[in-house]
Amino acid sequence: MNFAFSEEQEELRKTVRAFLDAKSSEASVREQMDTEAGFDQAV
Repeated sequence: MNFAFSEEQEELRKTVRAFLDAKSSEASVREQMDTEAGFDQAV
């Protein structure tokens, strides 16, 4: 069985990783957890 990502899956993985690195740092997530909404509405 081939468990490697396809080219499209790898591109999606890279895009999601870049988005999370930019918008969802650990400090940012912890800060948002303490708000009433519990998440960043801008994202």
